[in-house]
Amino acid sequence: MATSNISISLATEDDAQALASVMTAAFAASDAAYPLIWGSAEEGTHDAISVKGLFTPVQKEGRITFKAVDDVSGKLVGFATWNMPKEKPVVPPQAAEKMGGLPPLPGVNLELWGAKVAGPRKFYDRDFDVYQDILLSFFFVQPDYQRRGIGSSLLEWGKKKGDEVQGKIWLTSTPQARVAYEKNGWKVVESHEIDLSKYGGEGSYVRFWMLKSPV
Repeated sequence: MATSNISISLATEDDAQALASVMTAAFAASDAAYPLIWGSAEEGTHDAISVKGLFTPVQKEGRITFKAVDDVSGKLVGFATWNMPKEKPVVPPQAAEKMGGLPPLPGVNLELWGAKVAGPRKFYDRDFDVYQDILLSFFFVQPDYQRRGIGSSLLEWGKKKGDEVQGKIWLTSTPQARVAYEKNGWKVVESHEIDLSKYGGEGSYVRFWMLKSPV
């Protein structure tokens, strides 16, 4: 359980910048590809792109974001965004919905960014049913607030909702978060790995495509 001074509630439109800042801090601390993709960009670029592309608006139909707030400092320290099943249209769509991309940005390595999202996007297109399944699309906790149970508390709403609607819950995990997800009921379906030496870095970028089936 989270510490007693942490509250979980629906995020508001005023939280957009704070959500982006948490995302950027978490990526910078744990994502092996982050410095290679964003390291040459102007400071604040990742925050600005996140606010405009991901959190405008914060809440929208079919997508629900919960925040974790430190009641003592008032600081937003984590959040989880759930994409819920859509209602089936009366007339079937002409083409499958596609996940978005990035525009050209000064100093941003779009080639590596594209390779980074290619695996999860492929898994999403293959496995995810937008009319039945739930996607944990964003899930981040400030690095200095991790390992306090905040993440598990943010997962509770989605886990209960998945059981309620009998929907599968999919997500993409870092190697660091994999064990925590497994403890909460997710299992690895497939992995995506990039050799970062091809992009001027060292080591590998790895992500796990994971599934939690309803109880």
